[in-house]
Amino acid sequence: MSHRIDKTLSLRYARQRVLPQIGAAGQERLRGSRVTLVGIGALGCVQAAFLARAGVGFLRLVDRDVVETGNLQRQLLFTEDDAREGIPKAEAARLRLKAANPTVDLQAVVAHLGRENARELLSGSDVILDGTDNFDTRFLVNDFSIATGTPWIYGACVGTVGTLAAVLPGQTACLRCLLSPEPAGDEPTCETAGILGPAAGIVGSFQAAAAIRMLLEGTTWRPGGPLRIEAWSGSVVSLPATSPDPRCPACGEKRLEFLEGTRCGSMVILCGKQAVQFLPHSRVPRDLAAVERTLSRLGKVRRNSYLLRASLQGHDLSLFPDGRIIVFGTEDPHRARALVDRYLAGF
Repeated sequence: MSHRIDKTLSLRYARQRVLPQIGAAGQERLRGSRVTLVGIGALGCVQAAFLARAGVGFLRLVDRDVVETGNLQRQLLFTEDDAREGIPKAEAARLRLKAANPTVDLQAVVAHLGRENARELLSGSDVILDGTDNFDTRFLVNDFSIATGTPWIYGACVGTVGTLAAVLPGQTACLRCLLSPEPAGDEPTCETAGILGPAAGIVGSFQAAAAIRMLLEGTTWRPGGPLRIEAWSGSVVSLPATSPDPRCPACGEKRLEFLEGTRCGSMVILCGKQAVQFLPHSRVPRDLAAVERTLSRLGKVRRNSYLLRASLQGHDLSLFPDGRIIVFGTEDPHRARALVDRYLAGF
């Protein structure tokens, strides 16, 4: 029996083991590796599929959402049946990947990653992968990476453009060195600007390749700078590699504001109103006119000098100039948070 299992594994990874970058020793190292993937959307599906098929020993899949019909254009692990039944993305992905490679230990976690559970869900990972849809979660992962020395790979894709960067704490610039967490007010999201499926596929593939190399080479690997990919024109631009910025609030000054909660917005369920209110993590005024221009293409929007109201996916959202948001029609904080992230990037 053991002989048959060894032969099956040898056949499964034959084309991978023959690579001089991997070999038999590298395949064993992959089998002993632990990876956490946060977000099983367009990027996450591609990363999860390649890592599971590559033979990573343990793969934790974290996602708060369920499969919807609108996901199927680009999220390659899901089917029409998953959307019809409203299967959680993490669980649907686990079942699909288990069928592809039953030797991998797959864990589905149906939850929102927040500061209250970040250490529990991310600890023990050799690499963390980003498949999320919002920057608050990415900056939270970045903080955890700095606090624990865990490498991670950032990725994002909107329209036909994608970016990614490998972050090695103490060796490369962290996400906060590269990007400001302050919202621009009218940043595009996949919902407002669309997304080309192959663009996400390219970014996710680059992330998966970087993760495999990171697992094999560890801190001896020196990644290059961030990549910017334009799938429609077929261009890939590699930006210069940069070292950690000593003035960076996160990796330079060790102020881990997202992990420690000082930049987390407050969420309150409004009793009797079937509504959830979000207070922003910073008091940067929101440009309601810019938001109106974006959301008016997607639903009914009304604005006066005091607030903006938008009707989207059966829910009403009220936005105020000070950044406060109320989501009506639900008392589920995860559902409310998902709507805010989907339509209002940078909140």
